[in-house]
Amino acid sequence: MTESLLWNNLKYELQPWIRTAIDVMGFERMTPVQASTIPMLAGNKDVVVDSVTGSGKTIAFVIPVLEKIISEQANNVKFKKGHFHTLIIAPTRELSKQIQAVIDSFLDHYPEGLYPIRSKLLVGTNTRTVRDDVAQFLDDRPQILVGTPGRILDFLGNPTVKTSSCSMVILDEADRLLDGSFLGDVENILGILPKQRRTGLFSATINSAGENIFKTGLRNPIKITVNSKQSAPQSLNIDYAVVKLEKKLEYLLTLLNNYKFKKCIVYFPTCIFVNYIYNFFQHLQKSKVIESKLSIFSLHGKLQTSSRMKTLDSFTQTFDNAILLTTDVAARGIDIPDVDLVIQVDPPTDSDVFLHRCGRTGRANRIGKAIVFLSEGREEDFVPFMKVKNVELQRTDLKISNLPNNFYDIFKTWVLEDRARLDLGIKVYVSFIRNYSKHSAGSIFRLQSFDYAGLCKMLGLFRLPRMPEITKHLNETTSSSKIYEGGWLIDPPLDLNQILLRRREKRKNRLDDLKNLKAINDKKKLKSELKKKNMSWSNKTDSKEAKAGRRAKAQLKRKAIEEQLKLANDSSNESEEEDWKELVLQKKRKKGVITDVQGSFDDL
Repeated sequence: MTESLLWNNLKYELQPWIRTAIDVMGFERMTPVQASTIPMLAGNKDVVVDSVTGSGKTIAFVIPVLEKIISEQANNVKFKKGHFHTLIIAPTRELSKQIQAVIDSFLDHYPEGLYPIRSKLLVGTNTRTVRDDVAQFLDDRPQILVGTPGRILDFLGNPTVKTSSCSMVILDEADRLLDGSFLGDVENILGILPKQRRTGLFSATINSAGENIFKTGLRNPIKITVNSKQSAPQSLNIDYAVVKLEKKLEYLLTLLNNYKFKKCIVYFPTCIFVNYIYNFFQHLQKSKVIESKLSIFSLHGKLQTSSRMKTLDSFTQTFDNAILLTTDVAARGIDIPDVDLVIQVDPPTDSDVFLHRCGRTGRANRIGKAIVFLSEGREEDFVPFMKVKNVELQRTDLKISNLPNNFYDIFKTWVLEDRARLDLGIKVYVSFIRNYSKHSAGSIFRLQSFDYAGLCKMLGLFRLPRMPEITKHLNETTSSSKIYEGGWLIDPPLDLNQILLRRREKRKNRLDDLKNLKAINDKKKLKSELKKKNMSWSNKTDSKEAKAGRRAKAQLKRKAIEEQLKLANDSSNESEEEDWKELVLQKKRKKGVITDVQGSFDDL
């Protein structure tokens, strides 16, 4: 640490109460990104900040926001009802709540008797509507709004919310906000706000936003880059382990049982995967395969907002050794104290997210370790691929220990106890394959060389699901296990109809469905029913997408007919409007009428 990073040497004079808050929160020195950004952003400059994960970017924009509000209030600029000063946009609810918590930590030291400064969280929940947010906003008059793009856009669309006083906009994790899924909402939000404003873009991988940065309305911005030669912080050790796909869970459990950590975050590719493994881990904990002293939490995007917030708070505040099973919903910006270990069961489909996942540990110069599992074979090329992106991975050799030798049989037995588990496991399998096919490094993560049987065993399954991807590529792959006729991994095969649901109501419904299926006498109908029953999950999804596409085409066709009729009516100056639906029906009837004689009937 150099003396230049002392807060007393900051090239901007902070409010005394902000200095007090900094001291109370234990920030003895500035980070380089804070020393560079605070004077610029607080001094009326637009900034684009590219700094490694865990380098203190949140503080770097929170302090300028508070300084600007204080300075403008000192000039007797008070906000009328329905107006606000600063808008902070983040990609997830969890990150938005965390930013608001940091702001409120500073405001706890704001002197009493001065004009009150407040913040408001704007995220979609199952308990609060946009109307509720607007009503509270009008009553409390907060100067700072923090939230996710969708909710903010709906909020700003209310006519009682005025944007003319907004003088600062912050985009946290800007590269994520400027990609395909959020870009439209963010552009619409920025279009509503005044052009004369300060704008700050912050991310650890800002370069991936590309030309979309110029869509944010920056005015002569200053780019601040910290640690550009090394993408990861020096206190973070990133390792990789080459393992057999079917053994990934066993290696994961070995680490969880034997590695000394306070808190650990484990990343899985999909929401349904998290749910499936969480349920199985609870069973293993009851069976004492997992240490009973470990607290296990699950967090993913399919949970209701209140459940997600509660889980994150519980994991953050617990004093026990804890594990969080999650998806990329907790990959960006989340700052959880005492996270010593991050494990990625599979690399993310977006290579930029890899570093964000790793960055949940090793924050603020604290030592942290991140490990990613790579399946044997082509996936090992991921290491040189990340080296090109200035991310160095060191190989570590792991050995399975302190686990039962029949681990697969334990998993399979647990699945066979309940038909719902089997169905869920199949869905997990399909979601994994579909997710795997979307890897940005498609030359490394290829379905042609994927170990389909290995994934099946990893999930405790015993038969390959019926999927076009498997049928197409299975002969090209090198399977880790013998595959019997019908896609079975065990011999003899099981009668799947005998696997019943544990819940009585669902079990009765399933037995009734089976009886009805057997009662069908019509062979053609039976064949159709069996075809639907055995259709692959991916085909069902594709058929839903096809139906949605057909509905969209029908709507466009309807609209085109309406426009044609309108033009026809205008040109003929007819006063009576014709029903376009009736015209369409008439055209169809005309097409159905056969006016020509078919064949010769002279000899009759």
